[in-house]
Amino acid sequence: MEQLKVFDENYTYLRDENRDKVHREGLWHETFHCWLVDNQFVYIQKRSAVKKDFPGLFDITAAGHILSTETVADGIREVEEELGIEVDLTKLHSKGVVQDSIKLPQFTDCEFSNIFLYDSTFTARNFTLQREEVESVHVVERKALIDLFSNEIKIVKCVNIFDGTLAEIGLIDFVPHERNYFEQVAHILKG
Repeated sequence: MEQLKVFDENYTYLRDENRDKVHREGLWHETFHCWLVDNQFVYIQKRSAVKKDFPGLFDITAAGHILSTETVADGIREVEEELGIEVDLTKLHSKGVVQDSIKLPQFTDCEFSNIFLYDSTFTARNFTLQREEVESVHVVERKALIDLFSNEIKIVKCVNIFDGTLAEIGLIDFVPHERNYFEQVAHILKG
């Protein structure tokens, strides 16, 4: 059973708990959120249809829980595991922590989300997806995603990097992060 560090709402460490209890009781814990970006695009993932939580929804390029035995920087393993890409740490930039809480009937996910941007030069052939986690990777124009996350527009176009298919998506197609989370990420993406 995965063990996570538990914090109070001020990000003060309290103890370690198993992941199920953390979500069942809505305890604050740390996550690693990595957004792959280049000058024009932001890469987003479409979650696998077999995922327990939020199957088939769009989300952060790569993200995951930071285990109790890990540092925040160790969270980079999520990028390598989910996307199968080799990470160059000199291209990884910490952008701070955003509190995010997702409340659903079956669980409450209260996260201290450690946000990172990664300067991407990847092409489709660089990715080897962990299929039980990620269905596909798409690119969205950076300005359009900023506008969507800032609630200035309702729909953006994204392109599947593997087969070139185009889709139009809105916030309803994303994992339901808090409005504040989306606004903070928009601010970060503006640079």
